[in-house]
Amino acid sequence: MSSASDQLKIDTTCTMDDSPDRTPVDLSPTPSALGLPVLHLQPTSTTVTKNYTPDVIYYDLATTPLDNFRRRFRKPLAEFTGTMILLIFGIAVDCQVTLGGNRSISGAEKGSFLSVCIGWAAGAAFGIWASADISGGHINPAVSGTSDFVASTNVGLTRLSRLKVTLVHVLFRGFPFRDFVEYAVAQTLGAFTGSLLMYGLFSQAISVQEGGSAVRTTPGTASLFVTFPLDYMNAVLTITDKRNAMAPPPTLVPLIIFVAIIALTACFALQTGAAMNPARDFGPRVMTAIFYGRSVFTYRNHYWLWTPIIGDFVGAIVGAFFYDLLIYTGDDSPVTR
Repeated sequence: MSSASDQLKIDTTCTMDDSPDRTPVDLSPTPSALGLPVLHLQPTSTTVTKNYTPDVIYYDLATTPLDNFRRRFRKPLAEFTGTMILLIFGIAVDCQVTLGGNRSISGAEKGSFLSVCIGWAAGAAFGIWASADISGGHINPAVSGTSDFVASTNVGLTRLSRLKVTLVHVLFRGFPFRDFVEYAVAQTLGAFTGSLLMYGLFSQAISVQEGGSAVRTTPGTASLFVTFPLDYMNAVLTITDKRNAMAPPPTLVPLIIFVAIIALTACFALQTGAAMNPARDFGPRVMTAIFYGRSVFTYRNHYWLWTPIIGDFVGAIVGAFFYDLLIYTGDDSPVTR
């Protein structure tokens, strides 16, 4: 937290007469108007009434390069962190279940296919919970995104993170393309970092599995980090649609995503690998290219491009189109205007 000298004190004092018919006026400056995060607010209401007591709002004005960087990229950094958490849990469970089946590595099996389903689902839920309060908790450039995540702050329950900037929301909800690019880059870097950390953690076990530290095969153990899926449909707009009476409360969206990923992985992983996230595949694929070589990109005629990237985006767009065509009633979609 910044020191008192690094804070701007904004006094919202005003002069008001005693006219009983005077309409109350809200003088409270908003963080979005000033581009600054609120550090302290007292009291919670700044509506002008008789015997008005000035409210004081403190904003963080620290000016170090790190503070400026964090302030400018606060939301992309949250997406980076959330996607990294997703990959840490997901790749860890892949490695534990697969490598644990080798008796040279482990004396007993360390999980099953159900473990994989739960591990990836838990990683997605934890990643969303970690980032939703700041950025919306998308952790997926194609389809995911939460709406109006409710977080407990020092001023009570406040609705935050209305912004949804995945490709589907850019095309169907009118959100800025620039924000989508920032989020997609941050998510890919988060996926790369998470997979690199897990490669470092399991590299010795991978060497035992492969038969040597210089041996790395594709798909082989590269499949612990990357996938070869088919496209799929979109269900996230359904659970974040405010007009859907059956949509869950915002704070339960990560739990619904948890259940959805378990279902998708349990039902479709055999043929598709359940790759539901372009950043989740591309970031680790870049990482594996460092240790496994170009084959992770050239395998099966560049299958990585057509399925985990293009397939995911096409599936997300088609799913969103049919949802808006058949179910959605809002006026912010090009389908329903």
